[in-house]
Amino acid sequence: MEVRMALFRRKRGEDPADEDRDASTPAPQGVGPWDESDAPHRDDLLDCGALRIPVLDAATLQFTVDRTRDLVLGAVYILGDSALQLQVFAAPKSRGIWADVRADMISSIASQGGSSREGHGDYGTEIRAQMPIEGHRSINPVRYVGIDGSRWLLRATLTGKAAVDDDASRALLHLVLDDTVVVRGNAAFPPRDILPLSIPKAGPVKEERPALELPKRGPEISEVR
Repeated sequence: MEVRMALFRRKRGEDPADEDRDASTPAPQGVGPWDESDAPHRDDLLDCGALRIPVLDAATLQFTVDRTRDLVLGAVYILGDSALQLQVFAAPKSRGIWADVRADMISSIASQGGSSREGHGDYGTEIRAQMPIEGHRSINPVRYVGIDGSRWLLRATLTGKAAVDDDASRALLHLVLDDTVVVRGNAAFPPRDILPLSIPKAGPVKEERPALELPKRGPEISEVR
């Protein structure tokens, strides 16, 4: 069983630096996602184990947890009408895996009765999918973005407005990914295995139904080898 847990949200105005950040501005050179080995020193990121992630002004941060395996699967930002889930997976030293994973995901989406197409965004080739909602005749738009790193693949899954609106997608991706650091570590994981996260001790944690649902089922990387 997967549950999502709300951590906290920063109130607008608590960090003056947030007021100066314009998400519509093109990303300059030297922004993330970073590998731990070349990331600039930051004291203001949340330590989530395999990821260090920013706290966003006016956004709620939640965590997707698999209770049956006692595993934190992803970090979820809820901002307005959009949601972004971050997950990080193991990859081999020799090459990136997003191209292969993307092809497998497209096949998996089709097998679930959905449709998809590839598009190009600021972080490379992405998948723009229409996923059927179980028990309903409606569909759920989902956008998948993958970034290959040093022995890791970072995947961002966008739902809500950011799944269909390029400007909303671009803004949310830059707000999160430009400051995200992947901490791969030296532990051995098979390629495509999810790297476990941890919930940071930054405040009281309570179970909460998110304002914007992520797809309950989707083409998980471990399922589409």
